[in-house]
Amino acid sequence: MPAVIDPHVCDRHFAGCFPARMCPQHAFSYDAAHDLVVIDSDLCGACPGPCMNFCDRYAIRYAADPDEFTVLRDKTLGVLSDADAAAELQRRKQEREAAEQAAAPEPAVVVATDATFDEVVLRSDLPVMVDFWATWCGPCKMMAPVFEALAEQYRGLIRFAKVDVDASPVLASRYRVQSIPTLAFFWQGNLVDAFAGAVPEAELQSVAYEFLAAVRQMEQAQPGVPGQNHPA
Repeated sequence: MPAVIDPHVCDRHFAGCFPARMCPQHAFSYDAAHDLVVIDSDLCGACPGPCMNFCDRYAIRYAADPDEFTVLRDKTLGVLSDADAAAELQRRKQEREAAEQAAAPEPAVVVATDATFDEVVLRSDLPVMVDFWATWCGPCKMMAPVFEALAEQYRGLIRFAKVDVDASPVLASRYRVQSIPTLAFFWQGNLVDAFAGAVPEAELQSVAYEFLAAVRQMEQAQPGVPGQNHPA
């Protein structure tokens, strides 16, 4: 477990320091120039830290999280003030969350809104099947599990999106959605087809296959990179 000795509370008597004398990984050493006991935290590994039970005046500080430990070490050694340490820890947390989010796979069914529709649907590199629905719509709820299962099956080939018409009335108006559920099919920023009404699993399978086949035919008729005609 990464650890650091707080020089402000350590009595700095190396000869009597239990961790420095007994640590089997030889992670402790003595800095004679500064009269300090020093931990090489890179050598601690996954050590459960028995040294912490014997350290005089509780001078050892530790943290299991690498980012938290780095900030704790700099704060303990006086490199960072309390305020700077808090800011640095927050910055590292935000960077890690952003990296994790970027690395996470896209959900099989994405939610599109008035604000995100153009990016999610019109600028998609994949053909997109959009389900216009509402929470109060019984047929919509019946078709939802089939839609989600199909989205998993066609992952990487077709993007599946859902638009709540109550939450996104602008989209419902733009595409003249008169009844729900309505399935709409987009490719290269254009509405290719649409129809209203819930459909059973077998029919929805056929619809998805036929949509993908139609896209492939259009690609062959107009060679180029999918999405090149996307609106700005």
